[in-house]
Amino acid sequence: MKRLARTWMIFAGAIAVAFAVMLFFTVKMLEFEKRVDAAQSHAALEETVRLALWRIDSAAALMLATTSGTPPIPNERFSLPEVQVSSSSVPVQTQNAQRIDPAYQQAISAKEFGQRETLASETSLDWRTFQHTLLAQVQDILPDATLEEVANSKDRSDPRRLATIPARLVVPATAMPTGELPWNTPLRISLMVAWACALIGALAAWKSLAATLSLSERRGAFASAVTHELRTPLTTFRLYSEMLASGMVPDEATRTQYLQTLVTESDRLGHLIENVLAYARLENRSSSARTESLTVAQLIDRVKPTLQRRADHAGFSLIVSCEPDIATMNCRTDSVATQQILLNLLDNTCKYGKPPIELTVREHYNSIEFEVADHGPGLGASASRPFVAFNKAKTDPVPGIGLGLYLSRQIARDLGGNLIYKPREGLSAFVLSLPALV
Repeated sequence: MKRLARTWMIFAGAIAVAFAVMLFFTVKMLEFEKRVDAAQSHAALEETVRLALWRIDSAAALMLATTSGTPPIPNERFSLPEVQVSSSSVPVQTQNAQRIDPAYQQAISAKEFGQRETLASETSLDWRTFQHTLLAQVQDILPDATLEEVANSKDRSDPRRLATIPARLVVPATAMPTGELPWNTPLRISLMVAWACALIGALAAWKSLAATLSLSERRGAFASAVTHELRTPLTTFRLYSEMLASGMVPDEATRTQYLQTLVTESDRLGHLIENVLAYARLENRSSSARTESLTVAQLIDRVKPTLQRRADHAGFSLIVSCEPDIATMNCRTDSVATQQILLNLLDNTCKYGKPPIELTVREHYNSIEFEVADHGPGLGASASRPFVAFNKAKTDPVPGIGLGLYLSRQIARDLGGNLIYKPREGLSAFVLSLPALV
C-alpha cells in the first residue's frame, strides 16, 4: 500500500512540474505577444504620423505660396546656399560630390526652413482657419489630431514639428490602439493545442498507470488467494491419503467417511481450478464460449445433474421450476458456460444461504431468466460490491477466493446476457438473463 501511494505521489509530482513549466512558458509567450503587438501598433502610428506631417507640410506650403502671390516653387522663393567653387579649377565630378555631401544638404535644409518660417510669419493668415484647413488634410488618418504653435527657436529636434510653419502636430493618446488581442491569434491557438495535447497525454498516462497498478494489485490478490485456497485441500489430500495408505484407519465406516471427504475436496479443488482458468481467460481477453441453439428444456437437462450433485453435497434441496411453454423456447448460449455460472451461484448459495434452493426459469422481454434464490440473509452490507473480483472479507470463515460472482457476470455478458442481484421479500436471489431466439 505504501508503494502504491508513493507511486501516485511521484506521478502527481511529475505532472505538477510539467504543467508548472508549461504555465510559465504560456505566460511568457502571451506577454511577448502583447509586447510585439504594442511595438507593431506604435510603428503603425509613427508611419501614420509621418504621412500626416507630409500632407500638412505640402498643404501649408501651397497655402503660403498662394497667399503671398508667389508660386510654390522652392527655387524661386527659397534660394539655395551658394558654394564657392570655381568650375575652372574643380572638376565636375568634385562639384557633384560636394552637392551630395551631408553637411551641404543639411545647410540647404536649414536655410530653406528658415526662409519658410519667415514667410509664414510675414503672411497674414487667420491661424484658426489655417489650422482647420491643414487638419482637414489628415482627418481620415488622424481624426483627433491638433496643431499647436511653437516658438521660433533653432531647435529642430522635435520629430513632430512641421517643416513649413512654426507648429507641431499633437497626436492624442487615444490614437494608439489599446484593444485586447483576439482569442484566435496563431500563438494562442498553438498554446491551446499544446495544452489540449498535454491534458490528453496526462489523462492517458494516468489511465495507463492506473491500469498497470490495478493489474499488479489483481495479480497479487490472485496469487495470494489461490495459494491460500490450494493449501487447504492439498493438506487434506495428503493427510487422508497417507492415513488410508498406511492402514491407520481400520474402521470401514471411517474409511468411507475419509474417502467421501476426499471426493468433496476434489470437487472443491476442481471448481477452484475451473474458476482460476476462467479468470485467466478473461484477463487475457480470450473467450472459449461455443454458443449453440437449444431449447430451455435441453439446457436444463444438461446443467441439472451437476447442480443437483453440489446441492446434495451441501445437504440442500434443489427445486427447479419451468413452465411448459417456456421449456420449448429456443435460446443461443454455451451450455458449459451457463452451467459454470449456475454452479457458481449454487455454490455461493450453499455456503451462505438457507435451504431450499429454488431455480426458476421464466421469460422476460425476449430473454430467458434463470433465478437462483434461497431463504438466507442475502448479501447484506456487501451488496454494493458483489461482483468485484477478490471482494471477500478477511474475517469470512467460508472457504473461497471471491471470484465466483465476478466470473459469472463476465461470462454472462460474453454470452450476450447479464447477471444481477435482485432480492425479493424473504428471498435472496440472483438472476441470470440469456438472449432468447424469437
